[in-house]
Amino acid sequence: MKDKFYNFFTVIGEYSFYGLLFFLAISNALVEIFVSLAIFGFIGRKAIRPDFKYFKSWPNLFLLLFLFFSALSLFNSGTYIKISLNALFGKWMQYLGICIIIQDGIYNQKIIKRGMFTFLFGATLAVLSGLSQYFFNIEFLRNRSTSTLSSGLRAATSSFNHYNDLGGYLVVILSFVSALLLSNNFFRIKTIGLSILAILSTVVIIFTFSRGSWLAMFISFIFMVILSGKNFKLLIPVFLIAIILFLFPMFHERLLFTFKEGGDSDRFRYWLVAWKMINDHPFLGIGMGTFMANFSKYLPGINAAYAHNCYLQIWAETGIFSLISFMLFVSSFIYLGIKKFLVSKSFLLLGLLSGVIGFLVQSFFDTNLYSLRLAVLFWVWVGLILVRIYLVGPSITKKC
Repeated sequence: MKDKFYNFFTVIGEYSFYGLLFFLAISNALVEIFVSLAIFGFIGRKAIRPDFKYFKSWPNLFLLLFLFFSALSLFNSGTYIKISLNALFGKWMQYLGICIIIQDGIYNQKIIKRGMFTFLFGATLAVLSGLSQYFFNIEFLRNRSTSTLSSGLRAATSSFNHYNDLGGYLVVILSFVSALLLSNNFFRIKTIGLSILAILSTVVIIFTFSRGSWLAMFISFIFMVILSGKNFKLLIPVFLIAIILFLFPMFHERLLFTFKEGGDSDRFRYWLVAWKMINDHPFLGIGMGTFMANFSKYLPGINAAYAHNCYLQIWAETGIFSLISFMLFVSSFIYLGIKKFLVSKSFLLLGLLSGVIGFLVQSFFDTNLYSLRLAVLFWVWVGLILVRIYLVGPSITKKC
């Protein structure tokens, strides 16, 4: 009987994984539903077979340290303790839990491949919706309009609330697809399909006008070049499309907008506020989730929910030890992932790593780790990287 219940919870976890990956492109509400189902399946499995061996890996030990120091910040939350408790249990513990659940529940190659196919299917819909939105004013996933920038340009958002969010999602897609193309290990029809998705994703990420996404994608490509070497020539068509489009004035004007008066003045002011919070509470922070609640004390008359720099916000809210733990966690799985790739030549792993690196670069300029769908995507990706590092041998990873 226990085996039947265990299998039942396992199936719930597996299909929650597929649903989560697909609906990341479409809906916050559906993502929350599938996260809840994944947690339910995990709790059911652990109640029957309480195995937590993956906590012995040192990336996960750093993750636990990050959670511990983040929880300590609640001592500084003061009257905003309810906000902090909601941020801790309602957001961060769920996000970190997703990373652990992925490591626990994604136990074979077939599940990973099905999950990646599901993700690419959802990604294709998001990309097509972004193209349709920008060129025909029809966004068929969420019926959203393009965003109008201060310079008068229209930016594609697809099914996301903001063009920067779409840019962050596309960085992960384009990195992943590009790495798969570098493997040169697919049938012709699959290669054509991935090439089309890469080209269309490149066009859409350019029309987000998200400069942080452009920089993130550039660094992600450099990372792939360094590790993949001779295979990089397969990505030349994508670069050519990007170069041709950037010859148009509106694109290089968008880049120069960063250095014009008023170009990024709000973002720089938010960073200054975050730094003032850090100076006041450098070790334990002002309290998890309380950046917005405390913002007006440092800059009256302006409402802001985020610092638009995830690292500054982590430090401001939860202190230096929390930030160090997070950076050690990130550094450890990237280091181990690179080592694994050099042995296995798994381009799926390279795609996961490249996407995370691009995501982390953009997080320096934006709110990626605090945006529901992007945060879930990040922690799923990290979980999959750790699965590839610890649970899949070189003879299997070389096939994908």
